[in-house]
Amino acid sequence: MKFISIKEAMRQGSGSVSVRGWVYRERGSNKVKFIVLRDSSDIIQCVISKEDAGEEKFAAVSKVQIEASMTVTGEIKKDELAPQQEDDCYLESQEHGLRGD
Repeated sequence: MKFISIKEAMRQGSGSVSVRGWVYRERGSNKVKFIVLRDSSDIIQCVISKEDAGEEKFAAVSKVQIEASMTVTGEIKKDELAPQQEDDCYLESQEHGLRGD
């Protein structure tokens, strides 16, 4: 898997991408987590659903701490709810991993 910067992923605007960075913020429920990931170029919200991730991986991401190193692969999508900027996107996770476990 080839990683690209978050800024490049947002410019791409659609399709499959792999990014890596540090957890900037985390919130969610027992069915979905929203991880805001940052790298040196920008920040992006990653959406991780329990249904797609599975019990074990969802449990791991539920314990993630701020500044943890993380990789996310998934579909980049335009954020229709927050169209402030041309490149407002989010990443719907298909695979994720925490580094340093």
